[in-house]
Amino acid sequence: MNSRLPVIALGLSALGACASVPAPSPDGPALATQADRHRITVSEASERIEIPVTANAGTLSSGDHANLRGLASGYLRYGHGALVLSAPAGGANADAAARLAQQARDSLVDSGVSYAAIASSVYDGAGGDAPIVVNFTRYEAEAPQCAPLWEQDLAHQSNNQPWESFGCATQANLAALVEDPADLLEPRDAGARDSIRRATVMEAYRDGEQTHAERSTDERITISNAVQ
Repeated sequence: MNSRLPVIALGLSALGACASVPAPSPDGPALATQADRHRITVSEASERIEIPVTANAGTLSSGDHANLRGLASGYLRYGHGALVLSAPAGGANADAAARLAQQARDSLVDSGVSYAAIASSVYDGAGGDAPIVVNFTRYEAEAPQCAPLWEQDLAHQSNNQPWESFGCATQANLAALVEDPADLLEPRDAGARDSIRRATVMEAYRDGEQTHAERSTDERITISNAVQ
């Protein structure tokens, strides 16, 4: 009986050694996904408007305010970085430009843009009635070029891989539909948490009360008699 113990121990050791050997990895690079095969190109672009300024200008026109509201709406949706407001200096309209630049800033703030998000600057406007320039940075997505289906043999793929334009239409639609192409580069930062709501839920949890909101009868799911 005891003579068999060394043989059993040796067998268990061999099995343990076999189990510790990692499985061989497949040769070659990983297969490309649809996103790899049909890449969406994302690049920076500038959104800007110009507000004309004459030497005797006193206030912004209604059209200027409308243009500023439209630019502010775009900045709040897909703008990145600061909203730069540049006024000309050194020219005959420098004083008028300073007044109108302040009015433009107030108009942008009234349209929902944070006062701290507006960066003011000046540029050399000597030599003419240079305009006030308001601009911000956004991103543009360029869809991949899809190969026509009539140029491909979908029935015979020697390497058993999808045809050349497989998934390209999906990528092209994504490039056309995404509101802010910057989301294709990296995820957005998490928003601020609701501390008041969290404290309310934690207090209810400590008191042994329910932590979810009350549901009406219409919101409850009723199982049909047909499945009983």
